[in-house]
Amino acid sequence: MSFPRSGSPAWYDEVTSVLRSFGLALGPEPPQDQSLIAEVKLAAVGTGKTFALAPPHWSAPLPENVVWKPLHQHPLVRRTWAAWPAHSRRRDLAAFITALPTTDL
Repeated sequence: MSFPRSGSPAWYDEVTSVLRSFGLALGPEPPQDQSLIAEVKLAAVGTGKTFALAPPHWSAPLPENVVWKPLHQHPLVRRTWAAWPAHSRRRDLAAFITALPTTDL
């Protein structure tokens, strides 16, 4: 179960590329109007006919017939950038930006 490509084309392409590199047959692309509703995804996964990706610190309890397993060696990394006006003097924004983990690209 996935999100439609139109929601985030670059992220969709990266996720599907990584999954295909592991030999997964992904099937058809999700419908463009499909929403990511956790309960629906978990119910579908519970049928045993699909899988879905979820963050490692999922806050909602999983149904008994669903198991969360981390991906081996963390092959998917979501990169996020922050941008703000150069003339900004907001301390709350500075504290937020400072708290973000950074990586070298």
